[in-house]
Amino acid sequence: MARPVLLDASSVLAWAYDEPGAEVVDAVIGRAFITAPNMAEVVSKLLRNGVAGGSFADDLVAAGLTVLPMTWAHVRAIAEIQGAEEPIGGARRLSLGDLCCLAVGTVEEMEVLTADRTWARLDLKASVRTIRP
Repeated sequence: MARPVLLDASSVLAWAYDEPGAEVVDAVIGRAFITAPNMAEVVSKLLRNGVAGGSFADDLVAAGLTVLPMTWAHVRAIAEIQGAEEPIGGARRLSLGDLCCLAVGTVEEMEVLTADRTWARLDLKASVRTIRP
């Protein structure tokens, strides 16, 4: 059986805007998962771009995308991920949304799809695959 797939906000937005890598997301979106914070990020970015984010999210859920809540185990994993992350110039590389996605992917042992190529260079316990070459 295939490993469950967790989408981050960047991969869903790439799919929504038919950007490079959209075909990778298209192949799994009907059976994939997304964290609630990442879905909120998708809705927020769509709204800022003049798209009805709530309706878009409803359509994604109707198509089979499952929104996952965050649990205490996920929160604890965020602390571990951020604690292991090397700051650059005093700043962290990962946003809160990124941390939420990686924490759920790690705890639930899911493959994480992202458009963010920098994730592949980080020393993460999560199984990360970028949607773009």
